[in-house]
Amino acid sequence: MPAWFRSGIEVAMLAPTAMNQQKFRLTLEGNTVQAQPLEGFYSRVDPGIVKYHFEIGAGKENFRWK
Repeated sequence: MPAWFRSGIEVAMLAPTAMNQQKFRLTLEGNTVQAQPLEGFYSRVDPGIVKYHFEIGAGKENFRWK
């Protein structure tokens, strides 16, 4: 796992989500990252919140979103 991806995940895990449940999954394929909501209340709002915080930790220049 690249250091930038790990850093992005660490920041995303510390960030608050809509209901503070952190029901999301981040996957890496090459340099493409995907944020997927899992089941839960307001879980469709969380990927936007997670993406923002992931970008802060990972650096937008290191990857692209799927």
